[in-house]
Amino acid sequence: MSLLGVTGTTSLTGRQVWCRGTRSSETGPRGGLRAAVAALASILMRAPVRGIRGRWPRSLERLAPRLFRVDPRVLLDEEPSAEDFRAAMSILHVGATIKITGANRHAAADALLLEHVDLAGASLVDIGASDGSTSVELVAKLPDFRSYVIADLYLHLDAVQTRRHVFFHDAEGTCVLVAGRRLLAWPSLARWVRVLWTPLIAAARRRGTRRTVLLLGPDARRLLREDPRVATRVHDVFQPWEGPSPDVIKVANLLRRLYFGDEDIQRALGALLESLDEGGHLLLLDNPRIAGIDLRAGLYRRVGGRFTVVAETEHAPEIADLVRSEQLSVA
Repeated sequence: MSLLGVTGTTSLTGRQVWCRGTRSSETGPRGGLRAAVAALASILMRAPVRGIRGRWPRSLERLAPRLFRVDPRVLLDEEPSAEDFRAAMSILHVGATIKITGANRHAAADALLLEHVDLAGASLVDIGASDGSTSVELVAKLPDFRSYVIADLYLHLDAVQTRRHVFFHDAEGTCVLVAGRRLLAWPSLARWVRVLWTPLIAAARRRGTRRTVLLLGPDARRLLREDPRVATRVHDVFQPWEGPSPDVIKVANLLRRLYFGDEDIQRALGALLESLDEGGHLLLLDNPRIAGIDLRAGLYRRVGGRFTVVAETEHAPEIADLVRSEQLSVA
């Protein structure tokens, strides 16, 4: 998967037009126009540049909907709607991962945890929690827990705003997204995009208005305000958890072969194993884009310095083989 969701074909308003521009079911001027748009769309789909939805003629947006994305300026709102916030989060590409999020994606995995672990008085850590929406859903199901930490390596972005543009920077200062009046660009994904936007980025750093953007949705922000047991922390999954060991660590849609090689995933699993005391649990899950499989999850307990299987869904997590590996152990 890529940030821009490239696929081979797309159906446009019910008429068959191939993104590659090789064929069209229409003939004549209109068919030729649609074929030309489809051919152009095929080229643009490979570039990390998109139009902002609502800023272009509706007819064009209907012809090539995949060339348009939501305006990420919604991330600057104090009280955005959950739907708008999730849509904006889904176009962020930070580090090696994509900020894909959504509601009600982890129900079966949460059920594994609730069924097999006594969570009364438990401390839980949710690593790679993205906008916190699935954390909010799990917290609502928990008994009287002790603490819950929503953790992510990228909990904040810096936004630099000028009259026409907003530039989003990660913690390392890399510009990961530019929002103009009509266009979006991802400078971190292509050298030519970086070259084109570098003068604007540099000028904005000198003259723009800077602010910090919290990458948590409205429901997670509300939970943080209302429940003192819930907190946030910036955390790298490749590092052991600092402080008291949690009873449960949840990692969802982060340790994927889509993002990392097996060697890196094994290193992260080693850090997770080290972060748990004996008897502690790891809840691991992913939402693959595979027909008929909405979720793959597994619950694992640290026993004898290794992970043992407590329960898995019908389809085990993508990296279950690495979790069960005899090579994964700590003293």
